[in-house]
Amino acid sequence: MTKSKDWLRLLKKDPVPVLLKKAPLPIRYATAQRFLSADSTLLESLRNEMLTYKPREHLLSTQQADGDWQIEKKYKIEERNRAMSFLQQLKNMSQLLDFGCTKDMSHVQKGIIALLKTQKPDGKFPLLLHHHGYALWLLANYGMIGNPFVEKGYRWLAKRQREDGGWLSPSMVPSGMPFQTVKSGIWTTLFAFQAFSVHSRLRSSGVCLKAAMFVLNNYLEQSHTTLFPEQDAWNMLYSDYSDNGLFRGGTLRFIEAFVPLSEFYSHPNFKKAVNWLLEQQMDSGLFPAIAGKFKDGDFAVTLRFVTALKEMSRISS
Repeated sequence: MTKSKDWLRLLKKDPVPVLLKKAPLPIRYATAQRFLSADSTLLESLRNEMLTYKPREHLLSTQQADGDWQIEKKYKIEERNRAMSFLQQLKNMSQLLDFGCTKDMSHVQKGIIALLKTQKPDGKFPLLLHHHGYALWLLANYGMIGNPFVEKGYRWLAKRQREDGGWLSPSMVPSGMPFQTVKSGIWTTLFAFQAFSVHSRLRSSGVCLKAAMFVLNNYLEQSHTTLFPEQDAWNMLYSDYSDNGLFRGGTLRFIEAFVPLSEFYSHPNFKKAVNWLLEQQMDSGLFPAIAGKFKDGDFAVTLRFVTALKEMSRISS
């Protein structure tokens, strides 16, 4: 890959026209916001369409007065109910973010408050470390950096960084492996790292830079924990709103995590990841959900990758 400040020039074909023409409404709206922000007529038209977009209307209408959503199944153990409610909150707030919702909306404000209420006094969110990292990343994307509860969550996570620069949830270590000496989890660390990389101040911290090196050095390594141990996990570029799908993304998520840190653009493994993903572009201009498996392009994966390239161009210019 040649050194270039305009990373979008490396694409074989500009996918923006096909995104605007054929993608689902939320992706067309996000594409217009990111690539055609000067076209006020188009933006206004798509914004108005989003206001009556049925999946968005349904999600907002099913939110409860306290900002939560009803979980499908009730458990006997209350802590389990809280954990499942937290996971439901992550999924639905992620979807609202993709629907173009922002924190100036009352529904989003209530949702953020409900999410923060799941924190323990020490700053910990429910479930495992990758859930904690994702919650911080999500809150950062809603513009919550600087909020005392969010910052407390970052401090809690920073204290759990291991000597090798990564993170590891004890319950994800396969039986027989000693927790103290086993290597940190690749995917767990990627989520913790991504949370730090989107933090305007902490992205230059020692915690973040140490995590970056762990992630770079383990690119394409197969996970030895129970989180995405599949051989082809790096090829799974999509993410969705299912319990596990929320954390997918493979090489695309790896690239996205490094976008705010231009000092790593020249690292061989980062260049390798970008080059490989560029090679996956199809004749349609789109990129696949799973590299090497699907002949049809994925609109969301395509938007995320071209957004990353655009942001890299902006940062490195």
